[in-house]
Amino acid sequence: MVQVRENWSHVVGRVESWTPPKGADDHGELVVKVERVGDVQAEAGGRAHPNMLEKAEGTTLRVRVPASAAAKLDAAAGATISADVRRGKDPGVVFAHPEKIQVRRK
Repeated sequence: MVQVRENWSHVVGRVESWTPPKGADDHGELVVKVERVGDVQAEAGGRAHPNMLEKAEGTTLRVRVPASAAAKLDAAAGATISADVRRGKDPGVVFAHPEKIQVRRK
């Protein structure tokens, strides 16, 4: 069994598409063209979490948004989004922190 290492990255980019959740307990999915990636400071100790997306600038990421945040997310194509995300087992998908997502309209 592969264990996922605790990691967080702060991503800023443009929303290419938003797929809302199908049901109340489902996640939504953002497709984001990444413009910037930064470190996220750990709450305890002040050190940064490992940033496993530091080379993702210019790429497109699929970002899973948990149900708790997806229900109130309004992310139209072209909007700017910033979010703290973590990489899981599948390198093509990252997971957003439900309390660390911000969307700015064009």
